[in-house]
Amino acid sequence: MRCPVRFPLLLSLLAAALLLAPACGGGEGDRSAGIIHRLLLAAGVDQAGALESFVGRLPDGLPVKPPQYPGADLIVSSRQPAPVGGTDAGLEGGAGAPRPLLYLIVLDTGDERAKVYAFYAEALDKDPWQIESAFSTEQLDTFEFTNVEDADIAGAVSISSGGEDARTSILISLQDAGAVQAGPPDGATPGEEPFELGESLPLPKGFPPDVPAYEGATITGSAFFREPGSESFLLIFLTPDSQGQVIEFYREEFQGRGWTVEEGAAVGLEDRIDFQDARQDIQGDVVADRSARARRFTEVRIEVRVNPARQPASDGATPEPTEAPPGETSSPR
Repeated sequence: MRCPVRFPLLLSLLAAALLLAPACGGGEGDRSAGIIHRLLLAAGVDQAGALESFVGRLPDGLPVKPPQYPGADLIVSSRQPAPVGGTDAGLEGGAGAPRPLLYLIVLDTGDERAKVYAFYAEALDKDPWQIESAFSTEQLDTFEFTNVEDADIAGAVSISSGGEDARTSILISLQDAGAVQAGPPDGATPGEEPFELGESLPLPKGFPPDVPAYEGATITGSAFFREPGSESFLLIFLTPDSQGQVIEFYREEFQGRGWTVEEGAAVGLEDRIDFQDARQDIQGDVVADRSARARRFTEVRIEVRVNPARQPASDGATPEPTEAPPGETSSPR
């Protein structure tokens, strides 16, 4: 089981759209470029100094032109090496090595948000585009899409309105997974300072105490998403312990609570387990891999989906196993 929300992409887009909405209305290209720069840093893109900004035009090297809302002002665009997951060890090969590129395009229009939404709902459902998911909140609409003619191309469109001018801002994110690294990875230069851990972030509010924190870990990211009938959490942390040590810790913890633990469908060199309690009120997965930022650390991602109506364990307590109601099984979905 994997939680349905693709947290890193959705959260970075949500933050970008909400922050860019008041900044883009006045056509402040330099300010918008700075905001994109900070957002990429916050999203964990190493060496964000490699960001290239293009005020008032599309970015250089754009592999394919995504649909642009008719009559919208193109405020700024950018090109940046995309965030690299820990399994992408081959991306450290330097010049000529595969290295995904991330393109961002910021548009602004005086049309209402609903009209912009209707345009992209139709435009992204025509060849060569295909909508993979869509979600809306009071502040934001987001479409995730792929290119049916090129499996390396995928992206998202986020739409937000508001600000003093009540205009609608559009953020198009496009990733080219087949791009080739033109120079040193992430713009690194010989003699740069080694990676150092920062302060650990707090656990996200409401994170289920049934899933214990890993001792000595440094939390580098977290997320929370609520939808009807479930609440989803993401926790990302670094630890000097090995992948095997982390996975075994959580395996023993969950099995000690009477939960079902199974080997997950791992990708590359990562280790993964899927877990689920007897009533299917809490389920998720733990994925551990070497960190792309510092190979001496293990990066761990825990995704959890819970039933908000469940009876959670109190902090530090180990709940007694709960028997599934008649007719239900405890196997993972």
